[in-house]
Parts: sequence; structure tokens; C-alpha cells
Amino acid sequence: MKNNSGIGSKIISVILGAIIGGFMWRCRGDGGFGSSWGLYSVGLVLMLLIYHFYGNRKGMKYEMIPLGSLMLGLSVTGYATVIEQLAGVVWSDLPYSGELLNGLEAVFVGPNGDVYAPIDHISGAVIIFLMAFTLIPLFAFFVTSLFSGKEYKIKHYIIAVAVYMVSQLIFKATVSHFIIQLINPDQVAYAALGLKECGYNYASPMTAYMSHFLNRGWTQDIPFFENYYMSIEHISDSLSVFALSLYALVFRKDKYTCFGSLILNLLTAVSTTVLTPLVSYRFNSGFFKGVEFSETFKRFATWGTWEFVTGFFIGLFVMLFLALTVGKNNENEECDMSPLISNQKISFGFNFVLTVFILGVSPLRAIAIRFARLLANTGVLSDDEPLGTILTVVFSVVFGLFMIKIIGNNMLNKHSNAFDMSPVKFAKIALPSYLCMCFTIYFFFDDVGIRYFKEDITVPIMLVTSALIAMFYIKTNVKRENS
Repeated sequence: MKNNSGIGSKIISVILGAIIGGFMWRCRGDGGFGSSWGLYSVGLVLMLLIYHFYGNRKGMKYEMIPLGSLMLGLSVTGYATVIEQLAGVVWSDLPYSGELLNGLEAVFVGPNGDVYAPIDHISGAVIIFLMAFTLIPLFAFFVTSLFSGKEYKIKHYIIAVAVYMVSQLIFKATVSHFIIQLINPDQVAYAALGLKECGYNYASPMTAYMSHFLNRGWTQDIPFFENYYMSIEHISDSLSVFALSLYALVFRKDKYTCFGSLILNLLTAVSTTVLTPLVSYRFNSGFFKGVEFSETFKRFATWGTWEFVTGFFIGLFVMLFLALTVGKNNENEECDMSPLISNQKISFGFNFVLTVFILGVSPLRAIAIRFARLLANTGVLSDDEPLGTILTVVFSVVFGLFMIKIIGNNMLNKHSNAFDMSPVKFAKIALPSYLCMCFTIYFFFDDVGIRYFKEDITVPIMLVTSALIAMFYIKTNVKRENS
């Protein structure tokens, strides 16, 4: 089977990247997925899509599919806390009164006493941009490295992750605190007020942060301090993106990965910052002061829509970048069936752990939790715990036992890869299967999304997207069979 790199095929790849990215990023924000667990699913589907179109080349081994999925899940530290700063407000969900509110003109006080306090909206936009710049850094590095022409082994990816994470720690303990003071001094001032409100006598928010280093849980009990904590995270992560790119440029002599990953991160940052009004338009302040939003806009301006469009642009940019930069000179028409690790037993262990975690535990957790919640919502159970946890463990153990036999037989007896098939064939089977599973979970488990077809605009958007994914996926496969 030849790798179809025609213009028509590449256009379809970009369209599928956008709509699949939107669909999966919305799924990842729903119950049962969430946080890194959901990002593993997004990463897996995007890697399967990449292999579907570009998998016939040297270095595109099976292990890279779950490894790329893992890379996406390792990147994000959380963003909900700072997302409304574009509107010129900083949020605290803690009900309180007293010294902190004396002289503080809150833009909005919620029914539970949560406060949205004013900050400079330009400073807020900078924080949002930095947050968005770090949504996919390790994934962007990983994907571009596959097509760079440089040989990357497992040790190079371990070093890359280490460079990124160690850099984060260094920046969190040093310059990030001075940078936040420069770009968003209001936020620092509110964090100091929150400490005072709670009876702490730290000399500065930085001192408090360092006294509870990496302890986000502690910050959640102090008004406005979680915003400070997360802003430090986003600044540090942004600086670490450049450290990661320098590793590619200086130590790997890889300009494609260095600048390609930076471009993907930059495009993601710009698009996400521009999209933020979808969740921050409610306040008549900052960029939105005096702006009248139509009822149609308000209907579409939901958290679910924001998630969908965020993933839409991420998938679009990744596949568009590959469509524009991956050409015939990089092609190898033979699928790479060789193992990533030469030692047979170590390779088996690596493949087993990675496969069970990414293809098994991650989606099975979502199925188990959402099924338990569905039973609770329909009155069959009084609570979804502990059934969700029990089912996650049971499903994962059964899957693991099944995979021991499959992967062991293929790798140790047949001396093949984990599934004894080309990575492209695996992608063509796994991609529609995984998407169908996510479709079923999203629409029919937990709160049963299909029930809210009229109330939640995201549901019909997801339904239409599902139909488009099926149409374009079938189209590209028919086209390939005829080529």
C-alpha cells in the first residue's frame, strides 16, 4: 500500500484533524476523562490520525503511538483558574468577608460569596496567552521529531521530558515570581491580601509559595492564591518550552523540531487567547467593557464550545503543519515494524506497560466512572462510588491479562511488534474503534448527553461533528483503496 500524499488526501487529513481534535478535546473535558486522563485520549486519537496518513516511513514504529499520547498528557498543568482574566477579572471561589473586602471593589460577587476582582485586562491577556502556549509543548516536540529526519531513541525523549520538567522547577523557584510582578502586579497584590485574610504573615506571595512548594492543595484554601500559583505554573511552563526547543536545536542539531514545535505552540496560544471570550464575555469590563453581546453569541458561548474549538484548532494546526512540511523526500513506503528498544524482554515490558496504560486503563477508567454515574443518575445506585473505582480496576486487570498473552506471543514468539501488524494497519483499525467508543460514552453514559440536545448547544455540535468524521474518514479510506 502506497502512502497517498496527494493534495486531496492532505486536505482531508487537515479537515479530519480539526473535527476530530474538537470532538476529542470536548470529550476530554467531560466526566470520566478530565485532566491528563482526557489528554491521553486526545493524544492517542491524533497520533492514530497522523499514522493513518503518514505512517509509512522509517522511525514511525508502533510504540510511538501510545508514547505520543503520553506526551500530551504530561504537558498540561491546568487552566480553568486563570481563564477569565481576559475580561479583566481574577477569580476566587472562596466565600469570605472581612479585611480582604474592605476597599475592594469586586466586579461580581456570586451567590456563594465567590469574588471576581478587577485586574488590568492587558496583563490578564498575557497570562492567558502564556497558559495557551503550554497546552501541547511535549506533544508538539514529539510529533515534529518524528518527521525531522533525525533519529530519536527512547533516551532522547526521556532527556527531553527531563529538560522540560527540571526547567519548570528551576523557573518556579526563581524568575517566574519576578515576571508575574512585572506583568500582573494586581494579581500579586490580591494573593498577598488573601494570605493576610487567612492570618499568614509571609513577607510576600513568593515566600508563601516557596514554603509550600508544588502544593497546589494548600493554595486552594487561600483567597486568590490559587490564581497566583497557576500563573507561576504558566510562566514557568512557557520558559520551559524554550528550554525544550534549545535541547532540540543545540544538542540534537534539529531545526525542524525546534522551530516546528515553537510554531505549533505559538499558533495554539494565539487561537486559544482569541477564543477566550467564549467563557469570559459575561463581565462588562476589560476588553468587553461596553460591548453588547447578541443572544446568538451567548447561546454558543459556553465552556463546552470553548473546549471544542480549542481542540479544533489544535488538531487543525498539527495536521496542517504536517501537510505543508512533510513531503516526498521524507517518505519511506515500507512500514517500520522494528522495535523501539532492541532488547527483546525490555521491549516487551515497555510495550506492555505503555499499551495497557494508554489503550486500556485510560479509556476503561472513563467507561467505568461514567457507567457508575449513569446508574446513580437513574436511581439504580445512591452514589457512583465505589463502583466506578472498582470497575476501573477490574476492567484494567482483565485487559492487562489479555494483553500479556497477545503482546507476549507477538513480541517474544513471533518476534514482531505488539499487535503483529503494520502501524498504519493498526491505526486504521484503532482510530474508528476508539472514536466510536468515545461517541458512545459522550452521548449515552453518565448524564446522557443526547438528552440535552436542545439545552446544550455543544451536544448538536458534537453530533454533527461525529457525522462529518464518519463521512470524511470513509471518503479517505475509499480514496486510498482506489489509489
